[in-house]
Amino acid sequence: MDKPSTSQGNPLDKTEIYETLFVFIDDVLFHYKPSTNKKGEDDITQDIETFMNNEAHSTDTSFAFQNQYKEGLFTADIGVYLRSNNFRFCWIEAKRLPTPNEKDRDEREYVIVSEEKKANGIKKFKGNGGIQRFKEGKHAPNRPYSIMIGYIQDNNSVDYWLPKINRWITELVDADNGLWTYEDCLNKYTPNKCDRFLSVHKRKDESKITLHHYWINL
Repeated sequence: MDKPSTSQGNPLDKTEIYETLFVFIDDVLFHYKPSTNKKGEDDITQDIETFMNNEAHSTDTSFAFQNQYKEGLFTADIGVYLRSNNFRFCWIEAKRLPTPNEKDRDEREYVIVSEEKKANGIKKFKGNGGIQRFKEGKHAPNRPYSIMIGYIQDNNSVDYWLPKINRWITELVDADNGLWTYEDCLNKYTPNKCDRFLSVHKRKDESKITLHHYWINL
């Protein structure tokens, strides 16, 4: 893969930098094989971060990846930067599909974590929603693009998860809280090697971010 060319300190004005990154991610995740038997999200993400850094070095690609990258008050599962200027220009958020079946987890965690009304009060789930964080500007503020990686487990499939996630989104639209729209739904992206989708999201400040979703079976 060719190195992306950019003016040092100014990667965000270069759409081709993102496009080169998206192709790189598509290429390497297509060949990814877990080197850990652990099934936890953090363990898998650390394994993928190491794998992508090794692939970037072996192909002399200018990208580098940082596990648990923190910017301001919020932390990305993986931050992406150019080795030439060390500026983190893209966030990667990873989510397991399905969300672990625990009583304090919202099954819709890939999309949103919210409150659930119960007869005896309000049940609050722990954690934060994946897409939700980007829409609220907590992740990748002022960035035009970012990435989500879905870890498909428990013998499920893309054909199962795509309509399910889009149904969760349309239910949020129908709830009419003013934040979600049908544009938030995921759409298949082609050509690609991985199972890859695109979605466009309006933030609270009316700016937009495009997410590239890569789903891998583990």
